[in-house]
Amino acid sequence: MQPARFCLALVLLAAFAPARALLIRADRDDAEYLELASRYGAAVRLASVEGEGALIAPRWVLTAASVAARMRASEALRVADRDVRIETVFSHPDASLALVFLRDAVDGVEPMPIYRENDETGKAIVIVAHGPTGVIGDKTTRVKMDRRTRAAINTIDRVETRAFATRVKPADEASDLQGAATAAEVGHPAFIETKTGIFVAGIGLAPAGDWEPYLRVSAFADWIDTTMFKAAQAEAAKK
Repeated sequence: MQPARFCLALVLLAAFAPARALLIRADRDDAEYLELASRYGAAVRLASVEGEGALIAPRWVLTAASVAARMRASEALRVADRDVRIETVFSHPDASLALVFLRDAVDGVEPMPIYRENDETGKAIVIVAHGPTGVIGDKTTRVKMDRRTRAAINTIDRVETRAFATRVKPADEASDLQGAATAAEVGHPAFIETKTGIFVAGIGLAPAGDWEPYLRVSAFADWIDTTMFKAAQAEAAKK
């Protein structure tokens, strides 16, 4: 598939994805995935719209546009088990990415900044999701519907201008805590950890076979910064 067509396919797949799930390795203890997730509180479940996102500032959630499309200004949004009201939703003009501006800060959750570097190729990422779980490659096992937060470690195998992707690998080639998003997974964040901290590097779209695509947050840093700055200016002007 050509790069341009590949990116277009990612956007189209994202637009039609339903609920969430994170599959784990059959030879690893589920408790390890649950423990890893405890470090990534900025990965938030947007319960009222059945979506996922990342808290990148006290009042800002970064998510997929298909998730944000189900939100309306002023309505209550349940973020990380807290009810907050939406001030405004900003969708990127030509990518499946959105920023949700909340009326109040999400208390008790530490935001994580966005990744801004241009060096994602080959890096490990931690993906975080909430909800049902199962075993990678096992279609006979019943999905567990416990809505607990799990995190997994994958590697970025392909990078394009606006997106990157990981590939679900056989167990002998994969990370010890490889995870797989399902076709139902949209909006979940991918994190990169460096010596200076943990950063939001990707926003998940729907998988295409063994490939799991993410919008590359570093490619949209200017749009994110500008949108947040203009919203702050407009709010200040009203006051």
